[in-house]
Amino acid sequence: MNVGERWVVLVRGADRPGTLTALTSVFSTRGVSFESLATGAVDGDVGTIAVTFRTSTRRQQLLVRTVERLSVVRSVEVYSADDPAVRAAGVVRLPDGVAFMPPSDTTVLWSGDASAGRPVLVEGSLADVTAVVGRAREQGATMTAVMVLGV
Repeated sequence: MNVGERWVVLVRGADRPGTLTALTSVFSTRGVSFESLATGAVDGDVGTIAVTFRTSTRRQQLLVRTVERLSVVRSVEVYSADDPAVRAAGVVRLPDGVAFMPPSDTTVLWSGDASAGRPVLVEGSLADVTAVVGRAREQGATMTAVMVLGV
């Protein structure tokens, strides 16, 4: 059950076996499921893992403190998913002939022609990208994806 505020945590951790397992174990043992999890590029011996999840503020603070204590973790940053600094990209594919434009109350960059039945890219804040992808799903999108890029 998704209860609580939506959060984004960016974890910079060692590029070695077990890092992702250690991170996921912290969430699992505390009963918190991921909405999404993505790994980013590795810079030297450190990579970034972006996780979105829902929980209370109190549990989020507990999770962050616990993740910070992991030996494989170098740094942890946590943000509300509504923070406009959290940037994301999304992909939307609608059926051929379906015209679609992002809702006027969102501020995103939109690349491509959705009516051609090909995937288009949407970039902006996580909140706006999520809103655009949600609206596209309502209008029959056959493929959608959202990925947190960072801050």
